[in-house]
Amino acid sequence: MLTLAAPTRSIALATGRLDIAIEEATWPLDSLCDFAARENPRRGFLVVSRVLGRHLPAAPQRMRQSVHDLARQIPADLPGPVMVVGMAETAVCLGQTLHEELCRSTGRDDIHFLHSTRQQLDAPLLCRFEEPHSHASAHLIYRPDLPEPRALVLVDDEVSTGTTLCNLADALVAVWPRVEAIVVATLTDWSVGKHWPAQMPRPTQIAALLRGRLEWTQGTAMTADAAFDSAAASLGRMAAHRNFGRLGIAAPVALPPVSALPEATGPLRIIGTGEFTYLPFRLAEQLAADGQDVVVQATSRSPARLGAAMATKLCFSDNYGTGVPNYLYNADPADGRANWIAHETGAGTIDPALIAALDARLVGWVA
Repeated sequence: MLTLAAPTRSIALATGRLDIAIEEATWPLDSLCDFAARENPRRGFLVVSRVLGRHLPAAPQRMRQSVHDLARQIPADLPGPVMVVGMAETAVCLGQTLHEELCRSTGRDDIHFLHSTRQQLDAPLLCRFEEPHSHASAHLIYRPDLPEPRALVLVDDEVSTGTTLCNLADALVAVWPRVEAIVVATLTDWSVGKHWPAQMPRPTQIAALLRGRLEWTQGTAMTADAAFDSAAASLGRMAAHRNFGRLGIAAPVALPPVSALPEATGPLRIIGTGEFTYLPFRLAEQLAADGQDVVVQATSRSPARLGAAMATKLCFSDNYGTGVPNYLYNADPADGRANWIAHETGAGTIDPALIAALDARLVGWVA
């Protein structure tokens, strides 16, 4: 990695102060992320990625390049089979794109993909684990009909303490004891100097586009809202489901045809919903290859405050039917982009208020 200029920075947020120090990086900080205040008494800040296609609009070409560069840091000779595991909801697309890149670059056919979820399915559960700082801490992982892995690639958009990754690794190794090696792949690793890799159940390497230290100084203490906490912990239930990764996939998913695709004229924003983000990204990538000016974003459960990286905020009901408030940030209807909302849950599940606020068209891949 290269060491870049401006290695230290202090960021004042409404909920406190972040002090960061960059140790090494292949991408500049300002190309990778921004920061925002989070409405969460467990953690008052949010690392807001510029290349994830979630809270900030991102060009699919830029998203692809970041994952390509991350994949280059992962050893090609990991013992197989290899399971790439993406963390819901933020790292589903990141993990699935990384899986695609690894299959392409290595030529191996024993690299598989699985992502955690907060949706209950009529399928056998492999394990569950907790993300302690999250507004929605419970993650489910379903048992894939795939060979037991000997190596894991655990994918999250950022690492701060490593606690969640240890929880995930412990849960997976308990049910897959043949695992010999683990790689953690992340866009930004803020855990330099922390000792969580030594607590992992198997030898662990870290691949990241930027590595550094992050210290959080809490400002005015937030009080937990019991009603919010109860709702945030809710799991959805999907009566109908197409397997795009929750049940494991052996090879990258081809972009399925979309019936009645709206006409794309002028600048476009494609909005994924919750955990359904990989196919919206692939659609945007295809349109971009055809010359379309298109960016990608996604709805989120994460409650953030306006200010800092969050210029606009829409709040609406969850299309997975959990009752959890959902949000869309930085999708300003005044920016001149047409809006397509991509979903896997049926047109009737998308909040009419969100459709009206964006004058959006719906694009669905439904079971």
